[in-house]
Amino acid sequence: MEKVKILWSGITGRTGKEAQRIAQSSECFEIVAGLSRNNRNFYSYDELENIPVDFDVIVDFSHKDSFDRVLDYALSIRKPIIIGTAGLTEEQQNRFEEASKVIPVFRGGNFRFGVKKFIDKVVAYAKQSEKQSFDLIETHYKTKKVPSETAKVIAKRVLAETGKTVNINSYLEYDELINDWKVDNLECRVVGFKELAENVLEIARMMKDKTPSGIYDLDRLFKEQELAELQHFLIEAKQQTYANENVEKAPSTRRGSHDYEYKRGNWTYHDTYFGGTVFQGQEVVYKDGENPIWGMIYYGKTLDETLSEEAMDKALRPALMQVGQDDIIPVRGPRELNNQGYRYTFQATGDLMNFEGEEVIEKEGKRVYILKCQGGTIKR
Repeated sequence: MEKVKILWSGITGRTGKEAQRIAQSSECFEIVAGLSRNNRNFYSYDELENIPVDFDVIVDFSHKDSFDRVLDYALSIRKPIIIGTAGLTEEQQNRFEEASKVIPVFRGGNFRFGVKKFIDKVVAYAKQSEKQSFDLIETHYKTKKVPSETAKVIAKRVLAETGKTVNINSYLEYDELINDWKVDNLECRVVGFKELAENVLEIARMMKDKTPSGIYDLDRLFKEQELAELQHFLIEAKQQTYANENVEKAPSTRRGSHDYEYKRGNWTYHDTYFGGTVFQGQEVVYKDGENPIWGMIYYGKTLDETLSEEAMDKALRPALMQVGQDDIIPVRGPRELNNQGYRYTFQATGDLMNFEGEEVIEKEGKRVYILKCQGGTIKR
């Protein structure tokens, strides 16, 4: 595995020091250069243009007075930047939002994966509760700036997704580096900066190959990562079920149904269809047991029944085995395949989260088969 190479701005800060310790023994990350305002063992902000090493991502956990130089440098060399610097002015925030049109920019009120899970739980709780407002109590180490960015994110998400309000109550009590958040019976605690540094390094890995497309945060990164995992699994599953003539069917789940199933880890794919020359069916992907996250319904028919089996064997199955081999969404086959006198085509609109498609097989210019499909992600 090739290491992600990082330029860390604010290398002598608490998070930067922890990141250095982690990277020294890591096979995944390498901090190839550091920036500091007052430590001569690292580059100064006046030396940005003279840094001789190459890197993939810039991490900025520095001071707002240094931020503009770092952002200008990131723009000049077209490198992704992860912004963890607190206290930025409105003008600086507007600048990085504009920069996100040119380079990949991560700016989150929260960088900790464990805290993200807590935020998700709070939002889910607010959706189910009859209450219209909630008290968020946060207690931190005595030098923490409050209200915390995490508290702001919780209030913003609850308001955006439920229309309900969160009242933030902040306290500075701890001498040690402890952060606590509590909403009714939901609680979250983080201690020190080691976990934060680990998570920021992982965010750097996730941002390495992103394209400029607005501001990234943990919610967006996790959703995109899950979508990429879904796409990879879906391609794998389709090649191991109906498309593969050597695969056995699964036991029927409903009267008269034909079923296929494929499992890997915490992912499960199930395809159920009815009929033959005229048929309809549904595919569902489950994650973590019984949780359906994606599905597709389809209806098709053979227009020339004398060519039914031949069309399936010479066109449909070979095409479906090539799922994911071009730029069309991987829910059926490629855009086009010609094989033994048959021409297969698939057209789709939308993306994996919400799509419609049409699949056609022709022989000597005459349509002999057609299928229409529709699907996307599933949410409770």
